[in-house]
Amino acid sequence: MTTNGTATADDLIEGLRVMLAEVSEGKLAAADIDPGANLFDYGYVDSLSGVMFLARIEETWGVQIEDFDLVKRFNTIRAVAEFVSANR
Repeated sequence: MTTNGTATADDLIEGLRVMLAEVSEGKLAAADIDPGANLFDYGYVDSLSGVMFLARIEETWGVQIEDFDLVKRFNTIRAVAEFVSANR
């Protein structure tokens, strides 16, 4: 849940899973996305859905993540959630 209006890590992870499922246009179900799995190795994102995912993150939480950072640094839902939490 939230504390003082701030989303918890679990809330962020769940929100990112739902967001990723939405940008997959029905190819993924949020419940099937492992927050610790590499987004690219498991086929959760490709180049187009990755760009769409990053745009939605910026739109929703005001946090910008560069394309190359998604590939190299923040390539799991958990890592993205930690970055968003620390930078919003």
